[in-house]
Amino acid sequence: MVSSPSTRRVALVTGASRGIGAAIVVELARLGIVPVLAVRRPDSAQAAAAAVKTLGVDPLVVGCHVEDPAQARAAVAATLERHGRLDILINNAGVVDPMGPVGAVDVSEWDRAIRINLTGPYVMVDAALAALRASPAGTVINVSTGAAYGPRAGWSAYCSSKAGLVMLTKCLAHEWGPEGIAAFGLQPGMVDTDMQTAIRAAQVNEVSRVPREQLGKPERAARLIAWLADQRPMDLNGQDMTIRDADLVKRAGIDA
Repeated sequence: MVSSPSTRRVALVTGASRGIGAAIVVELARLGIVPVLAVRRPDSAQAAAAAVKTLGVDPLVVGCHVEDPAQARAAVAATLERHGRLDILINNAGVVDPMGPVGAVDVSEWDRAIRINLTGPYVMVDAALAALRASPAGTVINVSTGAAYGPRAGWSAYCSSKAGLVMLTKCLAHEWGPEGIAAFGLQPGMVDTDMQTAIRAAQVNEVSRVPREQLGKPERAARLIAWLADQRPMDLNGQDMTIRDADLVKRAGIDA
């Protein structure tokens, strides 16, 4: 039973406990979009939820392993029960592990990366699609990476899964764009997060050697993702964009 249908748009964000995900939910709240934080461990999202509350928004935190269809459906159901609507899905959850040469990483770990980075977003879309179709502003944003476009030593699982995610974005726009659903991919660049800490520790490729002071801030990428969610620029539907695109950044006004 819905307690009180929201008059504001509602966004379900995966991997929202830290890094870019935690920054995304804050930026959405700043724009008047109500975030729902989907995380593996609800207690890990306390800081992100508290930051949203300071903006006058009471966030919902739901436990969700994105590769589990039952948990994805439960997260969507909890969102609809609380808010009566779901307008935006942001697939941010992802892993870079396992890192190592082809043939030297465990097959089950390689498969786990595919399930989280590629199957997971499909599972979430599948669970949310009916609600997104019912929304006047149904939107899916997939957090991508430049590694989807070229091989990186030791990252076969990450590169392969994210390359598939780019195509999933295109397929979503191709199939559901005519019904008004927007699908965007966004490459946030190299951002100072826990993932980058793990990458530097692994020392498997040139990305591992990028000094921390050269990494971007999660808030900048989050502002661009929130802008896509808010503005839904349909001329960009189906595109996988990069924060390195100066024209896109200028259009979004995120450095203003």
